[in-house]
Amino acid sequence: MFVRRCCQSVANSPLLRSISSSSFGLIVDIDGVLIRGARTIPGTVEGFKKLSDGKGNLKHPVVFLTNGSYRSELAKAEELSEKLNVNIREEQIVLVNTPLRTFTDWHDRSVFFAGQGSSLCSTAQDLGFTRPVVLADVMRDIPMFNVISHRKRMALDSGVLPEVLPDYMPIHGIVIANTPVDWDAHVQFIMDLLLTRGELCATKKGSQLPLIACNPDLVWASEYHLPRIACGSFVHMLAALYKEMSGRELEVTWCGKPTEVTYKYALNMLKQQAAGLGQKLDKIYGIGDNVDVDVLGANNNGISSVLVCSGLYRNESIDFARNVTVRSKRASVTEPITADYATRTIGRFIDHLLR
Repeated sequence: MFVRRCCQSVANSPLLRSISSSSFGLIVDIDGVLIRGARTIPGTVEGFKKLSDGKGNLKHPVVFLTNGSYRSELAKAEELSEKLNVNIREEQIVLVNTPLRTFTDWHDRSVFFAGQGSSLCSTAQDLGFTRPVVLADVMRDIPMFNVISHRKRMALDSGVLPEVLPDYMPIHGIVIANTPVDWDAHVQFIMDLLLTRGELCATKKGSQLPLIACNPDLVWASEYHLPRIACGSFVHMLAALYKEMSGRELEVTWCGKPTEVTYKYALNMLKQQAAGLGQKLDKIYGIGDNVDVDVLGANNNGISSVLVCSGLYRNESIDFARNVTVRSKRASVTEPITADYATRTIGRFIDHLLR
């Protein structure tokens, strides 16, 4: 298990010693804070150089917390190490699906993983799921479920559900791991599962099939000039369709920022780092560019929130300010949200911390 490996690496580290100094810890978003598209945001490399010991090792506890999940923790650590010119370890990365390692009661169930990426099935297995099912499995074994395409429908030998279903049926739960690509096929199969309680045979009443959704983000910041829709948009569309067809609200267990389970996981990792460095965390800062997930998540979990203006949130008049109140990007959220700090870039905030 990931958590066990991290605990062992800290316990066996030569850096482990009695707590002798006070420090701050950082929980840092990635997209829109460190990088935007393929570009590293100006001032970021210089800022992390100031946090390092001259040999590329960070002197303060840092966890990189992202609502992305298209690469493994190790691959993301290697990517950030190259972009930031500092040594980032696997145990410093918390992806949106990383806390699923703690959902052990799901691990032996047949679970449908919705999302994209050729490694989605292996990612699920790495998270501890022993019986993951992905869309490619369903397209291969039950191709008649997806008849939105006229061409595909006409090519089918039969449009009838087989009498003998694959051995991974019935499905006992759904995980929306990241933003799906084939929305039509994903929506159709997920709706089939929800309406039949995972059996596909006939519509059933009763409690809803359990569903976990990773990443509540409606949008994210790429190099494009307008926000791009994210996994949260897919789930909101699915919820509207489910309510129209079933008359019930879709019950979703969310994972990722700003949820408590995700911040609890990240804080645990941060405290393990501090112990390995012999430091006591006097202050923890949550740094991000999204008011609705980064600022709200930090505020709700006892962390000082830092809003940077280099991603989704843009305000050219801000260089560094305290107690900045902004409006949510969501129309359903009417109350303003206050960030403890707002700054032009993460590099500017690091300068403030080290002055």
